[in-house]
Amino acid sequence: MSDVDEEQISHNPGGLARQNYDMLHLVERLCDLVRTEAPVWNQPTTDVPLGVVKYAEYLKGVYKVKPCGEQWLRVVSKHYVTLSTIESIEDFPKEKEVTCTLAMIHAKIEEVKKLKRSITIDQVGVLGDGKRARCIIVEGIPGIGKSTFSWHLGVCWAQKEILHDYHLVVLLRLRDERVQHAKCVSDLFRYEEQPKQEHEAVMEWINSNKGDGVMMVLDGYDELSPDLQKSSIFANIIRGVVLPKMTVLVSSRPSANENLHQLCQDQKCQYIEVIGFGKEEIQEYVDAALGHNKELRDQLLSYLEYHPHIHGLMYCPLNCAIIVQIFRDQMKIRSQPPQTLTEVYQVLIKTVLKRHEQKSVEPPAAMKHKGTSTIPNNPSRFPWLGNVSDQTIPQLLVLAKLAYDGTNEDRLIFHGLTGTMETLGLLQEVPELYLESSGSSSYHFLHKTVQEFMAALHVSSLPPGERAEFIRTSFGKSNMTMVVRFMAGLTKFQSQDDIEGILAFQEEGGRRLLESLHWLFEAHDPGLVQKCMGHIEWTLQLYREDLDPFDCYVLGYCIANSRQPWNLSLLDCSINGQCVKMLMMVEKGRAFDYIKTIYLFCDYNYDEANHNYVLGDEGAIVLGKMLRGNKVLTSLQLRNCDIGPEGLSELCSALEVNTTLTELDLSYNTFDDHSLASLDTCGG
Repeated sequence: MSDVDEEQISHNPGGLARQNYDMLHLVERLCDLVRTEAPVWNQPTTDVPLGVVKYAEYLKGVYKVKPCGEQWLRVVSKHYVTLSTIESIEDFPKEKEVTCTLAMIHAKIEEVKKLKRSITIDQVGVLGDGKRARCIIVEGIPGIGKSTFSWHLGVCWAQKEILHDYHLVVLLRLRDERVQHAKCVSDLFRYEEQPKQEHEAVMEWINSNKGDGVMMVLDGYDELSPDLQKSSIFANIIRGVVLPKMTVLVSSRPSANENLHQLCQDQKCQYIEVIGFGKEEIQEYVDAALGHNKELRDQLLSYLEYHPHIHGLMYCPLNCAIIVQIFRDQMKIRSQPPQTLTEVYQVLIKTVLKRHEQKSVEPPAAMKHKGTSTIPNNPSRFPWLGNVSDQTIPQLLVLAKLAYDGTNEDRLIFHGLTGTMETLGLLQEVPELYLESSGSSSYHFLHKTVQEFMAALHVSSLPPGERAEFIRTSFGKSNMTMVVRFMAGLTKFQSQDDIEGILAFQEEGGRRLLESLHWLFEAHDPGLVQKCMGHIEWTLQLYREDLDPFDCYVLGYCIANSRQPWNLSLLDCSINGQCVKMLMMVEKGRAFDYIKTIYLFCDYNYDEANHNYVLGDEGAIVLGKMLRGNKVLTSLQLRNCDIGPEGLSELCSALEVNTTLTELDLSYNTFDDHSLASLDTCGG
């Protein structure tokens, strides 16, 4: 076992670091793999200058010594992530390829696997016909493991496990401002203390081979500005305008894929998605982590069953590891496990701070960030920090301000931090893989969600009036959505200014109303829901909004606790059977005691790429079971919702006992004449 592994285990004596796993072995074990031998291409010229050899050794040294996410390993467990990569169907129509990629990112993993095939890490860059891809597009939702995947490629290359025909594998984090401001391609192949002559020799070799034998990994294409995405050094590299024989791997969130696919349209591309865990992988991870303690394992599985919003986070392997570790720690001290995402990160931050204090001999030193002032200590405002040292809290608030400034500016890497750097374990140093050193270290928070939580901590420390103004000006800014939700969970909206801000937001209806429900859920106070919503009848009217199961769980929680009548009009919105199940599960299904009307109309043509967006038989069956005992719902309109014979049969059975429903519209669904006859027998 390496020194790094032993150190990580010493910081996590009870965690999964004791399990004798390797990340690559997890990939192979948890994915349905389709193995093919990697082809042997013509090797690049062996006449490699000494400067290239030294550059390669430098890169390999960095990959081996500074593993991605090292700080996380000390908090949760050694094996915090696995990577499931899947390749797009080769014969999928080219004009639909982008649609397929975007749609499937939001589908259930089990459904994704039916449409695409799994690949192993050694197949990255290999097309179905055995030829080498010029561009490799790695997609995935935030936090799923794209950056970890990018780093892991470098580690495997450094250990000579894969990518044997590449002399250089250069990882560039596009979130780094120094990378973004590079003036020419040669700036991207530079590292600290690299002699000028060696750098010139490296560039001469790369240019003479037109990039052959080099893989450039551009991590975080979506974090470039729109202008840089379309016209920049990086755009020219992806297009093949420069170094046309260099292999380019680009990772990105779906938000930037339209521009990215346009750049790659004339290239030989391999499309890969990092899809994380499905139900089976979550179960296997829990078994591996807690299998030695059957009682604790069963308690966690029961907890997840009744908290689907927490279970829904675990598709992201990192979240899975965090939640398992937190649950284990909370059960050890006989404390209630988290009920909201805010509570998950409160426990996580407190755990990191306590571990940091245990390692620190001296109290936290003062660190100042440009533009910040001294923040007064007031521990009573943060009771959730428990017995964290009073000396730690002022420093925590300095980091909170740093996080807020970065989030507001869409900045994830921080330069120019002055004074004695005290990270409290919440930031980690960015490995220097490229470019000349700026003279000081650069840092980023352990995860973007940690940065968002810390930004919310700063907002929650502001006076109520300023918080209300922050809410008003933040709606519609994607970088602030989670910050506002976390702020709601931290403050519990205890001031009148907070409540008035919610009421003003709700009056505008639509998406604003739905977002305000997320705030109330994070605050997790039924009395607050009553105070904000327990006075009038509500109508939620949405048009072409993507609703996920968590949205519906939140909706059900607020409907049940408002104790007021509700009307739901969801026109052309994505809402499937899982969404309806969430409405039934939260608060023991009490939401349906207050819903008077439901109107769903889906303007979709059903195919395998989007059938996860519609109600279908699964949702109709849930609604049918609900109708059997419901005495409130008077109108149910399910038009063009892909309901077939099974769903119709359940609705018919419910109509035989339901005496409240007066209007049922099932037009434009997929059942046949025989099924319609059964509806007639029910009085439909």
